[in-house]
Amino acid sequence: MVNPFRDRICRVFSHNDVFSFEDVLGMASVFSEQACPSLKIEYAFRIYDFNENGFIDEEDLQKIVLRLLKSDDVSEDLLMDVTHHVCIQRLKKVLSESDLDNDSMLSFSEFEHAMAKSPDFMKGSR
Repeated sequence: MVNPFRDRICRVFSHNDVFSFEDVLGMASVFSEQACPSLKIEYAFRIYDFNENGFIDEEDLQKIVLRLLKSDDVSEDLLMDVTHHVCIQRLKKVLSESDLDNDSMLSFSEFEHAMAKSPDFMKGSR
């Protein structure tokens, strides 16, 4: 199975879309079981911040959901329809629970706070 975030991972860990040996080592250390949780959270935030505006907003969350649901067995129209309905309900819930300043987007500190309450995130990142 191919990681749905592979292009984002490559973008975040490379410099000018070119991987050096040091970039590969850095990526390996972040994805290592021994990496500290705060480092994993920092890189997860950067990977999920698709528009690279320093926040995880509704646009980013929609892209995350789309990538997680993407399948060759599902038509693009159906995927968009399902994603739209799922996003409207789920995104509002995610934002209401994690958006501490009610600005409809997650800052790094809000994302970090939400991940600290999510043991599944740390288990899944190993």
